[in-house]
Amino acid sequence: MKLARSLFVLALVVAIGVSCGSEENGSDAAVEQNLEIQAFDFYFDPTALSADVGAEVTIEFTNSGSVAHSWTSPDLDVEVEASAGEESQVTFVAPSEPGSYDFFCEYHPEEMQGTISIGGSDEPVEERPETDEDEDVDVDVDVEDEDSNEAGTTDDY
Repeated sequence: MKLARSLFVLALVVAIGVSCGSEENGSDAAVEQNLEIQAFDFYFDPTALSADVGAEVTIEFTNSGSVAHSWTSPDLDVEVEASAGEESQVTFVAPSEPGSYDFFCEYHPEEMQGTISIGGSDEPVEERPETDEDEDVDVDVDVEDEDSNEAGTTDDY
């Protein structure tokens, strides 16, 4: 009887532990995002990507060019390479803070460049608030007519 009770308690503890560790509970589950990018000779399509903060991001990299290309982002510590006509993929976890990160082809960095935005950081920066210095200023200007010696007078035509 004592053994049966111990086994029951053990089974209950295991069941609770398994259900608490399940990703289906919601909050601990990482968002998964698949992004596709294609390399040509010598450009990327698209050149702008975006992903959610903290997402598990998979880059599906297709090399449609005739030479080897890479998708490289040193700031994200990510690189994937593909020979001509091949496909590759790489998975990484996006940073926990919004930001914009450059990527390029390791073999053709001057020609092949782009940006990946994490957490919507590609939104335009809000214009600075208007200050007293920005208000319209009235300026009086004296206009001197060529036919007149007095400043501020003009002839009506």
